[in-house]
Amino acid sequence: MPAPQCLKKNLLGLCLGLLHSMNVWSASERPNILFIMSDDHTSQAWGCYGSRFAPAFQTPHIDRLAKEGALLRNCFVTNSICVPSRASILTGQYSHINGVKTLADALDPQKKHLAHYLQEAGYQTALVGKWHLKSQPTGFDYWNIIKGQGRYREPRMFEGDLAQPQVVEGSYSTDLFTEKALAWLSTRTNDQPFAMFLHYKSTHEPWQYPPRHKDLFDGVIFDEPETLMGLTGPKNSRIPGWPLEILTERMVRGSDHGGEALVLSQEDPQTKRRETYQKLIRDYLRCATAIDENIGKILKYMDTNNLSDNTMVIYTSDQGYFLGEHNYFDKRFMLEESLRMPFVVRLPHRIPAGVQVDPMILNVDFAPMLLDYAGQATPVSMQGESFRSYLERPGQKGGRTSVYYRYWENSPRRPAHYGIRTKTAKLIYYDGLMTGDDMQRWEFYNLQEDPQETYNLYDRFSNAELIGKMKHILRQWRFNLGDMTKEL
Repeated sequence: MPAPQCLKKNLLGLCLGLLHSMNVWSASERPNILFIMSDDHTSQAWGCYGSRFAPAFQTPHIDRLAKEGALLRNCFVTNSICVPSRASILTGQYSHINGVKTLADALDPQKKHLAHYLQEAGYQTALVGKWHLKSQPTGFDYWNIIKGQGRYREPRMFEGDLAQPQVVEGSYSTDLFTEKALAWLSTRTNDQPFAMFLHYKSTHEPWQYPPRHKDLFDGVIFDEPETLMGLTGPKNSRIPGWPLEILTERMVRGSDHGGEALVLSQEDPQTKRRETYQKLIRDYLRCATAIDENIGKILKYMDTNNLSDNTMVIYTSDQGYFLGEHNYFDKRFMLEESLRMPFVVRLPHRIPAGVQVDPMILNVDFAPMLLDYAGQATPVSMQGESFRSYLERPGQKGGRTSVYYRYWENSPRRPAHYGIRTKTAKLIYYDGLMTGDDMQRWEFYNLQEDPQETYNLYDRFSNAELIGKMKHILRQWRFNLGDMTKEL
């Protein structure tokens, strides 16, 4: 006797639910993946993260992704520097495990990573733009990259052969990378899902914007962060950091920053700092505007070619960046502006529109999440974990109670350090500090009372109990990750 229609529907729904809970997806269900990543495009300069540069500066196409998908509110990098972060994103591993600790390190081409696993899952894989991992890319059916930092204008691109550069006269890197990516999408086969990794050079220093934006923001005076003026760095910190005065020297010395040298109106320190800051923001946002324009081109292509509904589109940056906060520029530190990664993702019908994800996510989680959507279990070698459930079930609680960070490079102004961040506090240990006793190597910030991290409170007796607990958690992290090189 045939089952009633309502029972058939219930059984079908139950089966589909079981398939999803078992992480089994049919080929037709697996989404395409478009992973777009820029360099140093910090969350302070994204409209959907409440940019302080509005209304003069807008990111409508990035904001569209956030509006139609999910935005990660607490996404963090595990080592805030370009090459190591990119290696962690691909391998799902911390720097000391994947072997890419500093800018000088290269990703072992024999090391299996995200792209290889996607190939095994039946995906066509492609990489266009900034690779930055020094070795020849592997795991990609097609690749067309710049070596190292490359050039903003008329970049030398290497298509499948690191010995044969190609230069497109009059090109601008952000525009050119988009053109190359869309060209590949137009010629791929339609019987397999694709995974395109499109990596922009922007917004990395020296912020050479496209000629069409030369006059953009002329006459605009951008708001300053509260911590721009006064002492460099948080109070009660012994870390020199990377102040804007270094950038002043670079901008005055040459025209490579934005295409024109900085001409100071006065020589007093406050004026110099303020004028350096304004030029930094103008040039930076001109580059960022080009990124948003190109994301718009990509979204239009997806809409026009009926790809939007079955393609996961991600836009992120390899780490955060200081835009004058604490009188800093650059990244590398565990302070919030550098540690925090912006991340938006859209996948219609699976990720509800307008989701804001609060649990703490790390860059080592990106690969497990993408493999999850590709119907693959997280490989044992990966240390991250999928956050798919947070994307699809808004408001879900739980997740990590703390995250671990380690910056390996070491110099007097930017010493090596490691630490943990909980939802309410942060503890940092500068093991690379050249001078000072052990007390001076620690920093502690109460993120509830001092979200801008203006004052290091490590020496406050009232914090001793909490600091003791956090040191214990830090030791646990280091032991569990195999990074316990010295006893604290």
